[in-house]
Amino acid sequence: MAFSTAANMPWTRIKALSFDIFGTLVDWEGGIATSARATALGPYLPKEHKELMLGIEKHDTTVQRENPTMKQSDVIAEGLRRYAKELKVVEDGKLTQEEVNEAAKQYGGRIGEYPAFPDTVEAIQKLGKHYKLIPLTNVDNASFKQTLSGPLNGCHFDAYYTAEDIGSYKPDLKNFRYLLDHLKKDFGVEQAELCHVAQSLFHDHGPASQMQMQSVWVDRKGFMGGDNENAQAKFAFQLRVESLGELAAIVDAAFGDS
Repeated sequence: MAFSTAANMPWTRIKALSFDIFGTLVDWEGGIATSARATALGPYLPKEHKELMLGIEKHDTTVQRENPTMKQSDVIAEGLRRYAKELKVVEDGKLTQEEVNEAAKQYGGRIGEYPAFPDTVEAIQKLGKHYKLIPLTNVDNASFKQTLSGPLNGCHFDAYYTAEDIGSYKPDLKNFRYLLDHLKKDFGVEQAELCHVAQSLFHDHGPASQMQMQSVWVDRKGFMGGDNENAQAKFAFQLRVESLGELAAIVDAAFGDS
């Protein structure tokens, strides 16, 4: 698909926006770093944020691929255990395996506390005036419900579809087929009336491009979610914004809202 601009996106003909949540609406990287460093493993993790993020992402993605029905809270806990093994924390006598296991358990249970980006709640409220809003998230139901009642309190979503319910993780195309099937069945929304909004190039824009879905890249300047070099050419999103607030302002202008 050709690259579009905000002006020629069909905002007034779109009926629904689907969202990645963690990384796009919620600060996934900040939440991960804070919660991982707060455990007994904290002193032994890489000091550089980028190195920590890429190390954790490598293990989490592997665990998701190996265990597509495992809950995300358990996925990230196992990912941190594997990272601890890579760092030889137990082998070098820094922690016992029991201490590593307890750190991983604590870390996996804190997803629901990760903070929303400052622009998120107001932007979702604005976008909700014009569209059905439907998250498509890799996070498990229990963690996501904690997020909805905490950091995303004040956001209304018309439905949400989780990896736990679908039985696989993005970027599996099964998740996007599930989204499209349920949007049509539950809301009468066709694919051409949907725009997918996400930060992760790997988890979201790659499969969205394969499905020929319209998408908006929310570039949160993070390190997870894929290499952003020549991103539009590789992932074929229609628009890049740097915040959800920027997208909400574009949509409001298209509908003539002040």
